[in-house]
Amino acid sequence: MKKLTLLFVIFIILNSISFSQVRKSGINSLAFLKVGVGAKQVGIGSAATTLIGDPNMVFWNPAGIILENNKAAFDFSYNRWIADIVNIAGVITYNLGRTGTIGFGVISFGLSGITADRDLLPPELAYLQIDNQTSSTYSFRDIAVVFSYARKVTDALSLGVNLKYLHERIDDLSANAFAIDIGANYKVTNFWNLGARLSNLGSDIKYYEISSPIPLLFSIGTSFKYTYQGIFTGKLFIDFVQPQDLTQLFFAGIEFDVWNMFSLRAGYKFNYSGTKDKGASWRDPIETTIEGFSAGVGAKLELGDYGVSFDYSFTQMKLLNDVHRITVGFSLK
Repeated sequence: MKKLTLLFVIFIILNSISFSQVRKSGINSLAFLKVGVGAKQVGIGSAATTLIGDPNMVFWNPAGIILENNKAAFDFSYNRWIADIVNIAGVITYNLGRTGTIGFGVISFGLSGITADRDLLPPELAYLQIDNQTSSTYSFRDIAVVFSYARKVTDALSLGVNLKYLHERIDDLSANAFAIDIGANYKVTNFWNLGARLSNLGSDIKYYEISSPIPLLFSIGTSFKYTYQGIFTGKLFIDFVQPQDLTQLFFAGIEFDVWNMFSLRAGYKFNYSGTKDKGASWRDPIETTIEGFSAGVGAKLELGDYGVSFDYSFTQMKLLNDVHRITVGFSLK
């Protein structure tokens, strides 16, 4: 037990050190991996590192997919992202008992019918033409396929890992990448949890012999729970997040639950909305992030061996349209 706890602490320290050198904004490709999946997670300000038992944790901390009271669970999420980009995700988790919990998730993120402004070269330079398409529109699509596994190694410590296949297609060009996520959750007491995750550790994506890294991220989280007379439960979530291309971020969220049926959530990404880069010799610093306040509600109903849930979240966006997410879930005991 003590050895496992020590390993958990070492995991956190080593990954914190590895992120001590923050790289510049705009270096990452596959930016869709930064868009939160799941109305519940986004509703608490994306401070979701320590959540447990939710299928959408496949896309956050794989250690959180552990199912204890259910045999299987399924979630479907819909998000109308900025600029009318459609973001949908589906995930299923299955409880193998003492062997652990497995999960499979898919994300689709893209837009079609984009007006194409093609720069055609004159005939004498046609051999240099890169864009050989002639259609008046084009589309782009990002896809992530995730295989997940988590297991409780002690009554207090859960560990998880994701294997990811990432695909992007823009017009007639496409590229692929592979990545892993590593996560841990530690139950300190009945009301206090700790968690850590390292996300998107993998290969670069490459176009025209130019490679760009995918958005590597490390997060340490903690959460606290208080239940009053078995009816009302309040939860506080706090995450310290270090992306590869931004400064240190601080996410916080709260959730109030009544009769384990109805939930009210709110959260905020501190040092995120309005964050500016360092600028350059030819320009002033510019804002690199646009998300602000998030809030949401949830409801779930048990029908014998089946469960149904509905979650909604709202995210305030700076300069652009606000974002609304919906997640519908099913579970089997």
